[in-house]
Amino acid sequence: MIGASLSSLHTVTGLAVVTFVVAFVGSAALWWIYFDRSAEASARLLATSTDPGRLGRSAYVFVHPIMIAGIIAVAAADNAVLARPEAVGKAATTWMILGGAALFLAGHALFKAVVWRETPWSRIVAVILLALLGLLAPQISALALGVCGAAIVVGVAVADRFLQEGGAELTANQRSSSHRT
Repeated sequence: MIGASLSSLHTVTGLAVVTFVVAFVGSAALWWIYFDRSAEASARLLATSTDPGRLGRSAYVFVHPIMIAGIIAVAAADNAVLARPEAVGKAATTWMILGGAALFLAGHALFKAVVWRETPWSRIVAVILLALLGLLAPQISALALGVCGAAIVVGVAVADRFLQEGGAELTANQRSSSHRT
């Protein structure tokens, strides 16, 4: 979406290119958070679960729409920021930038809680930081807010890689035993 928005601009400025790069990095970080380990590990766990229907329904039917809503809000935010990167204090843009990332991260935290029965602290801290960034929103540009939001999302992806947070590292057999009733 952001590429189409960039290509539709009459004049592509340096600010527009920076906005595009920030949006791309943020989107790549969202992708990385989910697909680096969660997607494959959750599928393996589901396949070995004693109650795959319940686990799959909880994780994929009820929780995934939260993450998807966050991704949609982030995409809309990227589009709004590209249109007016210098805009300051626009409530709708602020809600999309910070709320979209927070919604995705909260959804992913819930996904990890449902699938691996763990508390993903990096996502909880990130959601709190995104909420606190809302206090800065009236004083900084949409692009600066987008940079901060993307940095937090990248921080979660980096934390996942270096802290090995998450149930994806454990074998499916180790985790499936925790789902037996």
